[in-house]
Amino acid sequence: MKHTSINGTLLKEMVVAAASLLEANKQSLNDLNVFPVPDGDTGTNMSLTMQSVLKEVSSTPEDDLASVAKAMARGALKGARGNSGVILSQILRGFAKQFETVTEASSTDFIVALRLGQETAYKAVMKPKEGTILTVIRLMAEKTRYENTLDLCELFDYAISVGEETLKQTPEMLPQLKKAGVVDAGGQGLMTIMHAFSSVVHGEEIPDDIEPFTFSDSSDAISRATSDEVAEMDEILFAYCTEFFIQQLKSSVTEKSIDALRNKLAAIGDSLVVVGDPELVKVHVHTNNPGQALQYALELGELDRIKIENMVQQHREIVAERAKNQKEVGVVAIASGEGFTQIFKELGVDVVVTGGQTMNPSTEDISAAVNRVNAKSVIILPNNSNIILAAEQAQDFTSKKLFVIPTKTVPQGIATMLAFNPDADGESNFEDMRESYGDVLTGSVTYAVRDTEFDGKEIHEGNILGLAEGTITCCGEQIKETTLELARKLLEKNDDLLTIYYGADVSEAAANEIADQLSSEYPATDVEVISGGQPVYFYLLSAE
Repeated sequence: MKHTSINGTLLKEMVVAAASLLEANKQSLNDLNVFPVPDGDTGTNMSLTMQSVLKEVSSTPEDDLASVAKAMARGALKGARGNSGVILSQILRGFAKQFETVTEASSTDFIVALRLGQETAYKAVMKPKEGTILTVIRLMAEKTRYENTLDLCELFDYAISVGEETLKQTPEMLPQLKKAGVVDAGGQGLMTIMHAFSSVVHGEEIPDDIEPFTFSDSSDAISRATSDEVAEMDEILFAYCTEFFIQQLKSSVTEKSIDALRNKLAAIGDSLVVVGDPELVKVHVHTNNPGQALQYALELGELDRIKIENMVQQHREIVAERAKNQKEVGVVAIASGEGFTQIFKELGVDVVVTGGQTMNPSTEDISAAVNRVNAKSVIILPNNSNIILAAEQAQDFTSKKLFVIPTKTVPQGIATMLAFNPDADGESNFEDMRESYGDVLTGSVTYAVRDTEFDGKEIHEGNILGLAEGTITCCGEQIKETTLELARKLLEKNDDLLTIYYGADVSEAAANEIADQLSSEYPATDVEVISGGQPVYFYLLSAE
């Protein structure tokens, strides 16, 4: 059942859902981190923060919205972990400010809650950085501000669409994200919470997981590598991650006193977040002088739950572990479609860069993928003639030894991977793999985007085109008939095995119909049907 407002009971359900979904997705959020130390475990930190909210809310006997909202804010502050957890606590604190003022929160109240969440979060950070969770909450607040004609469910749908679009843009705002080919982990964590909240408001079942956004200049995604690029040591300007609470504050402490502490800490560190009020203050700072930070805080009150971690040492451990686990050779492939991505992963490809015809990835995209593979050398399968040169130029942006095998189609790339030996070095694999796809003939079925003439034949916009090795060989009005004609031409030369990869706009049943007919016409040929999930092309055919 869809809900038109949020009461105390529903808010409790929203918290339960958010805590559950964050916990289920914490590792995928951790994998998005580009900072080189465990302090960057955004998923873990946000999940633990939300678990504290859940504990506080669950122990609140009252079911009125104001009481539950206060418990939500209190639990978030008490359990805030790391920078992302503290910022999340302030967003929830802003939500609570509005929820405490009403019996039931309408869509208009949630619009105000988003604004207060944004304002409270920005106030807590000394130097707000765009391209982070802060940007995601800010644009959601700004763009929903005048949408008070939407009901609660519609508002959540709109806010999530704004948040997800903003999240996709975060790599353009932070070079570190773009270099690593990921979106901001904190922003992804916030969107995970919003999806959980939305599911409860819509009366829907809570999803098991949220697919994390990744980034590429030329397309929607770069699949994550098995290991992240590790930042250089000189990126750690301040060695000690320092966190603590200030409690039992002196009677003379005011908001101005807390602001003064924030200014003092800003002078000796970064990644600074100071939140709270004259009753309880939470501090997170990276500094080379943790003792000085604690001394400043003691001027306000007693210290509790002090945690100081040496990030330089943590970095050394990560580098050592990475070196220990480094493979001899890895593989990067370019392809479009969930089916092809899955096929390449199963064959041993480390990173699949989304791209191909009409969306060629850049050299930067490819080199970013290469740098995320924890291997001494990397083999690249361009799988498109227009991508080969960009792949070759990637050598200028990495210290790894690259081997580019000039595959021109995805089926050629798949055939090449069948010769891959993970136990051999890059040179040996290169020699074996580059000889493995020569007998593969590739066909593709797509549509004409304009009227033209080719090889003396008129082609009209919307016609179905069959291409063999990139050359138009047949044209028709129907997908099935054109595909059959193309397949017959391919089987004139290679008739042992025909693989039909059907695209995103084709059903498996339609692909099976074509396969059945070809099997009856060519009884000695093995015909396989596999989901490629590719856009633009109805079918890709591989004859071997």
